[in-house]
Amino acid sequence: MAEPSGELIRQAQQGDQHALTQLVISQQHYVYSIAMSVLKNPEDAADLTQEAFIRLFRALPQYNGESRFTTWLYRLVVNLGRDELRRRGRQAPIAPPADDEERDQLAAIADNDRWNDPELSLDSQEVRHQVRQALSQLEEHYRLVLTLYYFEDMKYSDIAEILGIPLNTVKSHIRRGKERLATLIEIQEQPPAARGVAASPQQQSPGPFSGIAPLRLMFSSAGR
Repeated sequence: MAEPSGELIRQAQQGDQHALTQLVISQQHYVYSIAMSVLKNPEDAADLTQEAFIRLFRALPQYNGESRFTTWLYRLVVNLGRDELRRRGRQAPIAPPADDEERDQLAAIADNDRWNDPELSLDSQEVRHQVRQALSQLEEHYRLVLTLYYFEDMKYSDIAEILGIPLNTVKSHIRRGKERLATLIEIQEQPPAARGVAASPQQQSPGPFSGIAPLRLMFSSAGR
């Protein structure tokens, strides 16, 4: 995640065209990524990205620095996406808050425990593609939270602020979403003939992780 400097933001607020251009260039990838997580369609995501920057230019003078600029911008993108879903008669569901037992489990998850194996990352284009394929099959609330967590490298508190949901709900989504991602990626890595008989992610449990490929292990450690 690229957090723009305060000086660049101030120049953009004053109408400096170069600063505005740099602001767009630094954020367009992240904005599009979030738009894709909400709408799941490249053309719709491109339209939402364009609309988000139009709204950004209009609202930029009102940004007062009370929150991080990226948090403020990504919240704008998410809200625009949700508005679009409502216009189409769809909702982006939010799972129920965690219960007391799950809160105790979630308390053990640290913000910096993003990967089970610290040597693994999403730097590989092939790995990014595989993860995005699996993410596209998740329910919207898991997909959006995990996109912010992995691809935008955001903390739980920032995600909670962007999505307007409780911190424990964010942790619950990440924990459950990791488990579902592990299952989906395991299915992806099976031979084509085996995929046809594999159970759906909702029917499978992650099971023991001995012998599982490293990519799947990245998503398997939360809550354990």
